[in-house]
Amino acid sequence: MSTTRFQSPLLTQLAERIAKLPFDPTPQPYSVLIAITNEAEPKILYSLRASDMREHAGEVSFAGGRREDTDDSNQATALRETHEETGIHPSQVTVLGELPLQFAKSGRPVKPIVGVIPPSVNLVPEMCEIARLFWADLATLIRQPTIDYAYDLGSQVLVSPSFIIDGETVWGLTGRITASLLEMGFDRQIDWYFNVHDK
Repeated sequence: MSTTRFQSPLLTQLAERIAKLPFDPTPQPYSVLIAITNEAEPKILYSLRASDMREHAGEVSFAGGRREDTDDSNQATALRETHEETGIHPSQVTVLGELPLQFAKSGRPVKPIVGVIPPSVNLVPEMCEIARLFWADLATLIRQPTIDYAYDLGSQVLVSPSFIIDGETVWGLTGRITASLLEMGFDRQIDWYFNVHDK
């Protein structure tokens, strides 16, 4: 477990619980970083993908992406991609551990890595990929209710839970990873369903 001095009891609790979760070194094709500020009122970093991206355009995500041959671990992938997308250097991240594997709509496995960053970190979004970076207050998120989000599938509509954070809708993979963080760290149980209805 990290020897970092946490500025919030929430971070202390989260670090203790994540340290007890199983660690799976199996290389995954994608990894993301849940970056949380080390301050009295911790905040989680989210990014809004650019509207002209080939995949997941205009959707909210955590910083991260595809594994490269030079990455020696899932953590390395998450930290490298986070640096490229947000300007946060790997040396600024204290990794707490990882959450269980999640799967994108396409079926791709994604490994969430959890890390703590300084509150004064300088963010430099990669303009070709990131439309904006924004924050969620952790204490608020723990108790924030979810709302149904409807995703148009053509002749059908997919309905699932979502969070509204700084005016953005957080659903899908990013919503599920957020829910997993809240469950593992703070016993927040969220039924993350996907219901498909005919129009």
